[in-house]
Amino acid sequence: MKLTRIIVALSAFAILIFSSLRHATQTNSANLGVVKDTLQTSRLSFAGRVKAPTIAGSSHVWIYTASAAEFYSVSTAGLKVGDALTIGTGSYTIDSIVDADEFTLTANLSSGDADDTDVIYLKSKPQHVITFTTASSIASGFFRVLIPAATSNFNDVAPDSTGFDFNTAVSATASNVSGYTFVTPVATVSGGTNCPSGWHCFEFHYTGTGGVGTAVTLNIGATDGTNTPIAPAPKSGHAEGTADTYSFRVQNFVNASDPTGTPTDQSTGKIGVIESVRVTATVDPTISFSIAGVASGANPCGSGTPNQTDVTTVTGVNAPLAVPFGTLTLNTFMDAAHLLTVSTNATNGYIVTAQENDQLGKDGGTTPFIVDADGDNGTANETTSDTWDTATGNPGFGYTLKSVAGASVPFTTTGGTFNVRAFPSIADPDSPLVQNIMSNTTVANSDQINVCYRVSVAATQAAGDYENQITYTATASF
Repeated sequence: MKLTRIIVALSAFAILIFSSLRHATQTNSANLGVVKDTLQTSRLSFAGRVKAPTIAGSSHVWIYTASAAEFYSVSTAGLKVGDALTIGTGSYTIDSIVDADEFTLTANLSSGDADDTDVIYLKSKPQHVITFTTASSIASGFFRVLIPAATSNFNDVAPDSTGFDFNTAVSATASNVSGYTFVTPVATVSGGTNCPSGWHCFEFHYTGTGGVGTAVTLNIGATDGTNTPIAPAPKSGHAEGTADTYSFRVQNFVNASDPTGTPTDQSTGKIGVIESVRVTATVDPTISFSIAGVASGANPCGSGTPNQTDVTTVTGVNAPLAVPFGTLTLNTFMDAAHLLTVSTNATNGYIVTAQENDQLGKDGGTTPFIVDADGDNGTANETTSDTWDTATGNPGFGYTLKSVAGASVPFTTTGGTFNVRAFPSIADPDSPLVQNIMSNTTVANSDQINVCYRVSVAATQAAGDYENQITYTATASF
């Protein structure tokens, strides 16, 4: 008896953190130290258009593969199962991705939402976490953060192609530290009072003596997406799989100064956003991250026949964008692998984290599902590894790691033994929500690890197609 094929879908994001540079026109400004804008997710928003033969009363949607002004999402590579979309004026959820220009919904399109060129929006709303160290001791002053905004329609609750949409209202918070006691921050839309056009402004006023070299954390938006700026959709001429980059600014003013004047201290950094696809890589002048396939019959994470890969992720239409386990034999391991590569000139190195959206669910749903592996002894979880060399009686899906060049990994295989852990799940949620799988504390030139996936199902597993999504995030720090 065999089960229908199973595919693990993958997604990779890189959070790009740039070193602080002195602003050329601010000759009396000092550099704030270690300036970072860590996005909750670096996923692009989606701005596409409905195309015939899409009709009302059907759940099947076609999109334009040719761009138009402000609509530069021309492939379903930016979408995934479960995404919440605005189509026309209605709200819908993706049920499946058919191909590069077609997808289906969990409900039929209403009248008025299936007309040719009706809008299709996915609104990615990541929280911004701004961190830096102070350069000057400024008593009772304020910090201002500027994030890029479009020149028009920058507050219409729709994704923009050249900046973040203000999304009507934005919340902001700051953590008190020695010398800095913050009052309620002020968020100002582009072109508002003391906020220049082309930027959204966030002022964080404080009382206290200030300090030099003090670590400060400022938050823009919320982790659940409420009162949070909408991330940009692709730019005109966007190359799929390559990050669109934007500059942001962090400034420190004395309390009596006009924030449109000269700040005492100022630094500029960059962030990158990229579409969510089964596997993507963010490429930037300071960090690159890629995922490559591994052929079947290889030994990427151990030696001997038990650890050989059964599935090739080197060739095929979707490879290495997926792990196509195919048809499973009951109580039998299936193995596959990916090769992760990171390069960066960040002096403090990088980390790569991993998480899954949920356990492997039938048709991408929540039940029935293939459990996360807990090993031969039932002790494996998101942070603890266990041997997993016996398939019978130990069903599940898990992974192991092996450093190939330069990188440190939290656990690995030993000889012919497969040491397994489970991916942290967003849906549960597990603790920790993400797990570090690859890191270095200094610059890296093509650091590499193998991620080896293993699955086994019991005789009682319901037949069907099973799927989930694994997200890798690479973060560099200066």
